[in-house]
Amino acid sequence: MIASGCGWAVTEDQLATLPPRAALPSAQECADRAGRGHPEEVQENDRFNHVEPAKAVFPVWEDFTVQANQRFVSRIDGRFGGSTGEILAWGACKWGLDLDVLRAVAYQESDWKQATTGDKSDDPADCQGGAKPPCPTSFGILQLKATDLPGSYPHSQASTAFNVDYYGARMRACYEGWVTYLGADYAPGDLWSCVGWHWSGKWKDAGALNYIARVQRHLHNRSWTDLDHQT
Repeated sequence: MIASGCGWAVTEDQLATLPPRAALPSAQECADRAGRGHPEEVQENDRFNHVEPAKAVFPVWEDFTVQANQRFVSRIDGRFGGSTGEILAWGACKWGLDLDVLRAVAYQESDWKQATTGDKSDDPADCQGGAKPPCPTSFGILQLKATDLPGSYPHSQASTAFNVDYYGARMRACYEGWVTYLGADYAPGDLWSCVGWHWSGKWKDAGALNYIARVQRHLHNRSWTDLDHQT
């Protein structure tokens, strides 16, 4: 079955979230599924979409299990180049996540613009890359916050694929039940609550629930199909 994406087609198996403990596809398999050569939806992303970082070195992700660190963190590399839609399809496939949910989150966070920055800080210790306060602390299409997400910067700003890859690993670890501090109500298999947690850092608090509702509106409206700069 073929499902409509942003002017091109992806197979249905790229759209579904794989269940907890499922075997995840290889990065190469997902590159083949995502394809290459489709029109770029956001022309300004082109300079970020073909940046494949040198091997990233990550500190241990605290508040995650050993499994998350061994199986997922080591798998993040951002080694893919293509259009913005292709990169999101590749990341969703690689991490077994619903592609339309990922598209909707990217729309909520940045309107699919990799150059987006946010969460300005007046603390010089939070500034990245020699910036001066007030300085942004969140970067890229999925707004990875450098002060909270170890090893994400500077690749999160320079490479769309790395940004999507890092987010996907974090979402998958949450979905597997491998975050260690979220309490008794936290359990594997709840992707929407993981989406809210990534934004708020908490499990089903008011901020997370409000954020989830915003992303779900974009999902319902398929907002990414009406990008102002879509080609």
